[in-house]
Amino acid sequence: MFKKNSIVSGLLVGIILPIVAFALMYGLFEWIESMGAGKENTLFSKDFRLRTLGIVSIGLNAFPMNIAFKKKQTQTMRGIVIPTFIFVVAWLLYFGKSVL
Repeated sequence: MFKKNSIVSGLLVGIILPIVAFALMYGLFEWIESMGAGKENTLFSKDFRLRTLGIVSIGLNAFPMNIAFKKKQTQTMRGIVIPTFIFVVAWLLYFGKSVL
């Protein structure tokens, strides 16, 4: 997956993976809902799906982080951590009041 041990490659993976994962999962849920299945449940808050998809997408960065750790690519790991931290802070700022 990573051929270069650099912060730039980690930044790219750390930014692109959550955005692509979120877009794919969001599109999948919208498609399922348009087919009539998986109607929005009224037991959950209105932004439950958005919050959950966001945090799952951010959490997916753990997989490339583990790969970089096993290959001892510390610079790549640092590059993955930076956008992950920024995404988590943004998630907390956006959804923090509804969660806490």
